[in-house]
Amino acid sequence: MKNMQCFLLSAVTALLLSSCGTTPVYRGDGIHCSGGNWSEITSSGGGPRTSTDNSMMNEIESWMGTPYVYGGESHSGVDCSGFTRAVFSAVNIEIPRTASQQSAASEVVTPSNLQFGDLIFFNTSGSGISHVGIYIGNGFFAHASSSRGVVRESLSKEYYAERIVTVGRFLE
Repeated sequence: MKNMQCFLLSAVTALLLSSCGTTPVYRGDGIHCSGGNWSEITSSGGGPRTSTDNSMMNEIESWMGTPYVYGGESHSGVDCSGFTRAVFSAVNIEIPRTASQQSAASEVVTPSNLQFGDLIFFNTSGSGISHVGIYIGNGFFAHASSSRGVVRESLSKEYYAERIVTVGRFLE
């Protein structure tokens, strides 16, 4: 198991290192090259540690399989930022509605501080932050995929690794 985690961490680090290079990305408050900084990850981060984390993970699990609906905010259909907002609301933390608003309002997280519950922001449209998911530990995040609904995904997948912009935190 330890070897698998080391392999996964190496794969994530390699993919994230190549994700920014000299190409800047838009974070909502200016142009930054943050993808390259994610090569600094020294730990893949563990899962839930606190009672709030455990409650959040239970809430995330309750959303698994929910279909994607643009603008949706319920178990009958949800989009990415509706999902993150609903999960945080379930643990009494109110966050803004859209991915770009959530990014702007969150505390920026450095790669060495990545932990359960952090929001991972992606540029999937080519024009700034357009997608968000919740880091659930060990190199995985949960999000509302436009094609598959709410699912778990590995950050080592090239599609996501190449599109990460930044990570933000609302949990203390």
